[in-house]
Amino acid sequence: MPELTRRRYNIDFKHLAAISPPGTRHLKGLAFSRADWEELRLANERVWLLQPEPPLRAVGLKKYLAEGEREKVHEAYKCSIRDPWWKPPIVPVPDLFFTYMSHRYPRLIANTSGASLLNSMHGIRLKPGLKRTARAALPLLVLNSATMVGAETLGRAYGGGILKMEPREAASLPMPTPEHLEAAWSILQERQAELDRHLRAKEWWCVVSEVDRVLLKDVMGLSPEDVIGLQDAAAFMRVRRTRKTEEHAE
Repeated sequence: MPELTRRRYNIDFKHLAAISPPGTRHLKGLAFSRADWEELRLANERVWLLQPEPPLRAVGLKKYLAEGEREKVHEAYKCSIRDPWWKPPIVPVPDLFFTYMSHRYPRLIANTSGASLLNSMHGIRLKPGLKRTARAALPLLVLNSATMVGAETLGRAYGGGILKMEPREAASLPMPTPEHLEAAWSILQERQAELDRHLRAKEWWCVVSEVDRVLLKDVMGLSPEDVIGLQDAAAFMRVRRTRKTEEHAE
């Protein structure tokens, strides 16, 4: 529910969980922060998920649920198989969001908001003991041409050129090793804010070019010709995916 609905029914925060709203259009940068979430809350986006604990004594909450029953919400399939119908499941807050439906490329977004997510994304939790810098580094360092070629190869193309990645496919993506990640991050970390601004301005290709230069060429030792080959392959496969769906629609 959005913030105005919460206020209208005077629903206490203890009956709610903070979530990233449905969809992924609001995830423009490398991270989703508490400030980003608060901005969406003030814009009346759907940032709350109802999670009440019985017994239900609050007048506003009971009124809200009663109106749902009058509108037959409890008879919808997902609600009808749930007990109680008004408490949807929620997953633990992930360290990273993964956009599994993408037009350009799949992305990782660091989740520093404390919010959980719905099924419009995958959630990733880092293994215990893994350095927390990985949460900050991965969203930037996966924006490399080798990972993008992997996404085009492993993912499935759907209508409109959308690239979809299921969890098993996402787990097979080419990723930098911890050693390569640490080395590249030590170089790029001071430019994180600058590269984030480029990404939010949709200047994504200059971000990819810089990550390719540092990660693939300087750290991993790929030749300039190999890096250009990966960039060309990623661009060709992306164009082929989007053009193919357009041709089928004609």
